[in-house]
Amino acid sequence: MQRLHHHSTPIHAFAIVLFVACAGFPHALGAEAAAPAIRADRGEQSLDLAKLFDAVVDTVEQRFFDVTRLREVDWQAHAAAIRPFVLSAASTEDAVRRINGLLSELKTSHTWLFTPDEYDYYALLDVVGGTDVAELMSRRFWGSGPYYPGIGAFTREMDGRHFVDGILEGSPAQRAGLKYGDEILSVDGTPYSPISAFRDKIGTTAELSIRRSSEADPQHLAVSVVPIRPTTAFSQATEASARVIERNGSRVGYIHIWASSESKSFGNALSKLEMANVSDQTGGRRDSAGNIVATFNTPNAVPNGLKPIDFLIVDMRGRVGGNIAVAGQFLDLMVEKQKPYWGSWRVIDRRDAAGRMVGAARKPPFRGGSALLIDHHTRSAAEIMAHGYKRGGFGTVVGTATAGAVSSGALFVMAGDLLLYVAVAGHEFDGNRLEGVGVIPDHRVERPLPYAAGADPVLDVAVEILTQTPK
Repeated sequence: MQRLHHHSTPIHAFAIVLFVACAGFPHALGAEAAAPAIRADRGEQSLDLAKLFDAVVDTVEQRFFDVTRLREVDWQAHAAAIRPFVLSAASTEDAVRRINGLLSELKTSHTWLFTPDEYDYYALLDVVGGTDVAELMSRRFWGSGPYYPGIGAFTREMDGRHFVDGILEGSPAQRAGLKYGDEILSVDGTPYSPISAFRDKIGTTAELSIRRSSEADPQHLAVSVVPIRPTTAFSQATEASARVIERNGSRVGYIHIWASSESKSFGNALSKLEMANVSDQTGGRRDSAGNIVATFNTPNAVPNGLKPIDFLIVDMRGRVGGNIAVAGQFLDLMVEKQKPYWGSWRVIDRRDAAGRMVGAARKPPFRGGSALLIDHHTRSAAEIMAHGYKRGGFGTVVGTATAGAVSSGALFVMAGDLLLYVAVAGHEFDGNRLEGVGVIPDHRVERPLPYAAGADPVLDVAVEILTQTPK
């Protein structure tokens, strides 16, 4: 992946990356990261909050691309007013929260401070990387890429409770039976947290206490804890997600793209679907909506008597951005010959405020009926892919609006090995910014989270729309 530290980078190679959460299961990464977690008690670590705060403020002043926005919020004066409250914070966690409150005043994505107790920290190191983090990478992950201990599930905190809002296909969490909407209460009897609850447990089996409804008694699941390398995990999960749903006499292929950092896994998943024979694979298995489902774990598992899929659903409800070039490759894999239509593309950074123009008005033919699934997790390069899909008339878009997080970010190491992510370039398509706006679906469908028991009404609606469409 190309980075945005050099303004001479060719326009097609700009990295568009934003992370919310990430997980997976690489197979050979050695021992888990040895660097300590950020402690809540300031007495347990020696982080210099003044040094941290001043470095954050100065880096934003020097590298944040939107100078006009810095002037509008009176950045230096606003930071000076917040500084005493950060320095008097009772914990590092509280100090980081106050710093992020300051950063949020810029109202721009790809601008945040992350700690090692967050999924984001490891995914950014893996997906964005860069020379500015090379020393940290060597010190914390020598001999391997960035990873953390986990089970392959993401959670969202709501009113102090932690609900599963993403499960990677093929992960230990999926194999153990964890479902979207489950509330995780504890891990081995201690309160749940995304990273620290699994620290020092790699290679062991953890006992999760979960609840599937608000009034139900807790259930217990045994789940393997593994070292999670984000880029490897997302690629493996994308390939493992390939399946066929039969409805109303039609065969609907489904692929979940978890990240836009490479397109090979999407191509491999498409190949599985093109070879799929549902009658020999399912054994009558059905999902929660009553659809007959086939899942393909290896390309060699497909028998003779092949049938083509009638429709394709691409699920972009992932959690990581990636590269615009990869977003284009996704669309290339969904057309016969022509490139996707992006419209005009303008990149705005601090050196070239006028930006540059690329792209040509071009609407490609599509190789069959399809639908795209989006939500608030769809961000950055994935949003640009969704924009191209909708702008080019590829098919219907189902779900809720995307994140509106379309900037380019760079990483900077702060005191205590915290990571500062700073937006260093903005983007316009057809003269409009997606930042703060996002892509609006053609059919708005919510997916409720708490105690959902794995239900996915967004996917159900997309399947119904496609299978009611003449082939």
